[in-house]
Amino acid sequence: MHVFINIVPQAQLDWAKLSSLIEELANQSFAATTLNLQLPTEQSLTAEQQAQAASWHLSVNDLNLPSTPHNYLLNLRETDHVLPGALQQWDQLATQHPGSLISLAAFETTQNLDDQITAYFAEYESSATQQTFQTLTSTTPTTPTERQMTLWARQSYSIQTDLQTVGRLTQRLRPTGLLLPVTLLEHDLPLVSIAQAFHVLQLSQDVLRLHVPTIQRQIWAEATPVAWLDELQRIDVQSLGVMWQPVFTEYFQRQLNTLLDTAGKKNLSAADHVQLLSRIKELITPPTKVWSRLGLLRMVSPQMAHRLFY
Repeated sequence: MHVFINIVPQAQLDWAKLSSLIEELANQSFAATTLNLQLPTEQSLTAEQQAQAASWHLSVNDLNLPSTPHNYLLNLRETDHVLPGALQQWDQLATQHPGSLISLAAFETTQNLDDQITAYFAEYESSATQQTFQTLTSTTPTTPTERQMTLWARQSYSIQTDLQTVGRLTQRLRPTGLLLPVTLLEHDLPLVSIAQAFHVLQLSQDVLRLHVPTIQRQIWAEATPVAWLDELQRIDVQSLGVMWQPVFTEYFQRQLNTLLDTAGKKNLSAADHVQLLSRIKELITPPTKVWSRLGLLRMVSPQMAHRLFY
């Protein structure tokens, strides 16, 4: 397996976080990777950053992917993290099931990683995999590094053929954090987009779900809710196959309710808040949560409510 890792900034490029991600990838000791930084047109690197990128063998805006078997595309934000042993785990899975879409479980970047790993061990303490591990080893991981490495021993995966299950589309439709077979990509679509992931999903025979997280990322609906709504709206439902239209329509409405929750909990700018709620008001259709309109009113000031509804 060769992995083309395409890194796209969440907003303005955070160079320190990019450096951290590059270091994590280098520590994987996995040679079959190509690294690219996909900068927006309005952003550029300083001369010093260009020199550093060259030393990392990090290309900039080179989106030419060789369309050969066993090649995968992985889009990441520079704010994401790759856990120890991740690439070896992906390679093992791709070798057994070449050409399949691989959905990666993830921890959250908004929470302490070691706390999440400890909670994960506690949640699956009675699982057969964990009991087998405890039988085979008498050591208990005591440091964060040891706990991260121990995750590998608990890794498992499933082959999912129910591609049109709405409840699982959140695992399968996202711009970042999926291993996409290069041979299934649509080169007229942006590499970092839900449209690209959806195109690959429709061409796939199955989805491989890697159950134990190997990456840490922030959910798009929470990190950049307006950008996530943009991504959802770029899908032309009428162009989808007959079987996919009702599936995506239901998924879309569920995501609007997710964004409503996000709007109420996150510290969005006033402009983003107004834009998000105004667009959701126009897009959401019955049946919706009973509290959706009331929820909108409770989230905003009287002045904003007047702008939205009167």
